[in-house]
Amino acid sequence: MSDSQQVDLFLDQLVDGAPFKDDRALMEHPWFSLTKQPRKTPFEYNRGGVEIRIEPGAKGMASIWDKDLLMYIGSIINDKIERGEPVPEDRKIKFAAHDFLKATRRQTSKRGYDLFLDCLERLDGTRIRTNVASAKERTRQGFGWIESFKILERKTKSGKTVMAAVEVTLNEWMFKAIVVDRRVLTINPRYFDLSKGLERRLYELARKHCGNQRSWLIGIPSLKEKCGSDREERKFRAELKKIIEDGTVPDYALRLDKAAAFDSPFKSRNPKDWMLEVRPLRPRSDELEMPGSGDGVEGSGQELLSGTKTVSARPKKLHIDAMERARGRYPGWDIELIEREWMRFTEERGQVLKNPEAAFFAFADKWVENRSVDA
Repeated sequence: MSDSQQVDLFLDQLVDGAPFKDDRALMEHPWFSLTKQPRKTPFEYNRGGVEIRIEPGAKGMASIWDKDLLMYIGSIINDKIERGEPVPEDRKIKFAAHDFLKATRRQTSKRGYDLFLDCLERLDGTRIRTNVASAKERTRQGFGWIESFKILERKTKSGKTVMAAVEVTLNEWMFKAIVVDRRVLTINPRYFDLSKGLERRLYELARKHCGNQRSWLIGIPSLKEKCGSDREERKFRAELKKIIEDGTVPDYALRLDKAAAFDSPFKSRNPKDWMLEVRPLRPRSDELEMPGSGDGVEGSGQELLSGTKTVSARPKKLHIDAMERARGRYPGWDIELIEREWMRFTEERGQVLKNPEAAFFAFADKWVENRSVDA
């Protein structure tokens, strides 16, 4: 074993067999650039009361490949929790650079270490402002993906200086999400083999939204927004079609078609609208979530798995007149989003509604009361 591969006994590392974990909020919203070319322009996202603004650093906005380091650190912390080991209160994780590169299937040549340094600098330089809650606290927060990093070097027998270890201080927002909220999902290691940014984004959206549902259906404009893509819709669809043809996204089958082709009450009201359907290739016990943990409702409305039995307590979509009344009652709000949340809420509780419209408006009143369009 070479000097650069030796692991210091005092370094943190992802124990063999420990799964990679990802934070639900990082999977839900578009936080990262999908291209390897440095993005130097700010990015803004505003959907359903969620606000995100990202300011790139000197080396550009952190990319979805840079996110691998956050998953690696988060997975180490999660593994400590599950093993009953203490978690560092100072949020500092010190690990062997070689271990990270190998675990995320990156090259361990000099070029690999140089790219890793760029990754650290982008994560450190990118600034995020958001109102997404962490540890049940919904406040406006500004932070970098990492608060600081320190590279520990040592010389090999030949006198060459190598990156032996790295110490990273994770931001408090993400640390609390892992330690307090415990909002993590297991990630297929094949995710790190995906070479396209959109492939990676589609996988994490599928993993987040399918949960224990049979499928997830979403309109292309909404999908494009959730991916953070600024491409023309026809070019976005073309790239999506190529990914589907290649079949590279692990664990899920993707289908792109017009709304008229889908047999779902949650398809677009316009039969000519393009939509994407995502279906798990097979339900696996380690991927099934408790009801509500997977958001199978981004314009979808699929049935829950319960052994081999299909269970559905989902109410019908509201009449168009009720939707128009809701738009007048809650100006500035995404009424279709509130409708989907209400339907999920109702299904999870198995409620049988005598007056669905009254139940919806009672739910919507509380939804709006607990949030702010400007929050």
